[in-house]
Amino acid sequence: MSVRFLPLILLGLLVSCEFAQRISHSDAVVMKIGKSVLYESDLAGLIPQGISSEDSAAMAARLIEKWKLEQLLVAKAEAELPAAQLDVSSEMESYRRSLLIYRFESMYVSERLDTVVTDMEVEEYYRENAAFFRTPAMLVRGYFVKMDEDSPNLATVRYNLKNLGDTDTEEMEMLSAKVSFSYHNFYDYWESLTEFAPDFGMGLEALAQKAASSSFVEASHGGMVSLLRIWERIPAGEIAPLDYCRDAVRERILNLRKKELLDNLERDLLMESFSVK
Repeated sequence: MSVRFLPLILLGLLVSCEFAQRISHSDAVVMKIGKSVLYESDLAGLIPQGISSEDSAAMAARLIEKWKLEQLLVAKAEAELPAAQLDVSSEMESYRRSLLIYRFESMYVSERLDTVVTDMEVEEYYRENAAFFRTPAMLVRGYFVKMDEDSPNLATVRYNLKNLGDTDTEEMEMLSAKVSFSYHNFYDYWESLTEFAPDFGMGLEALAQKAASSSFVEASHGGMVSLLRIWERIPAGEIAPLDYCRDAVRERILNLRKKELLDNLERDLLMESFSVK
């Protein structure tokens, strides 16, 4: 039987309960190219449990095709590359060393890193390094609604939203939940304008220009109408509030701790090697 017909025969095996049982007793060959062999177990380990038989079959076919192409490319490279380029031992050794160092440093840091960052530490770091936390896009505090442009409730929502106070949003939320496609009340925290640009069907710069000059922005896109009520804004390039970038501050603190651990490790290793000499 031709090798190219084997994948079609084996697709059914890959998605059946019998297939899992067969692997424990034998590991049949799915495809062979040169000295390279693809086994049933290689495929079974890559196909998630619980997906439909159709999805399993499609995934198996893609995996087989990918494996086949990889072997053909390798064979072609081995046949046509100059002899000097076929020796990858130095690159492999360099990669092995890098991988070992990375794994060791990851283990070393994970075993020693103090991940507790207090609010006081966050506030102090932010205060001393605020310039690092300039926002790349405008930040806004407000209320967003997205509706069908043919909705009979559009005029009501538009009117209520234009006249909405920043702390008086409970009734607006009840109305939004009933008549809108989606809504987002963020009156008491900041969001980047980048989150809303796709809904308005315009680039970030165009949306920022509208948001800078008006407290109410509306646009139709794809049969939907997006409305944004803005109570407060921080232009791009300004320092973001701590409440907005608290997670970023904490991440910076942890990164500094990681760096300190690794710097100390390198120093100790060099000192140990010096004392041995």
